[in-house]
Amino acid sequence: MKTDEAFVFLLLLAFSAPQRRMLSLGQIRALAVQAGFPNPDLAAAVAFAESGGNIIALGDILRGHSYGLWQINSRAHPEYDVAQLVVPLYNARAAYAVSKSGTDWTPWTMFNNGGYRKYMPPGSA
Repeated sequence: MKTDEAFVFLLLLAFSAPQRRMLSLGQIRALAVQAGFPNPDLAAAVAFAESGGNIIALGDILRGHSYGLWQINSRAHPEYDVAQLVVPLYNARAAYAVSKSGTDWTPWTMFNNGGYRKYMPPGSA
């Protein structure tokens, strides 16, 4: 699917029932486990800080669009199908790859600015 077609698709999806497009922090953690992240708490915290749990979150409008839970940037990562980035497990697997198997979170703004920390379990680093 072309980027402009995917954008229209996402706009249409945005008008779907809100409860179907939101995941809790716990649900995102379970998704992170399924995707293979070595620290699912950290992966979920980054995703929740980036998207608020909205599977169709759209960000970085001026720097290429970023999509989904982990806000995968389409300009930086054209290898991912934009339309599929709103599918939670596809987005999680893309984030796993972009994060070098969950070991490098520096591509994410909310990691770099510490915004993810408030979503970490108590006592976590």
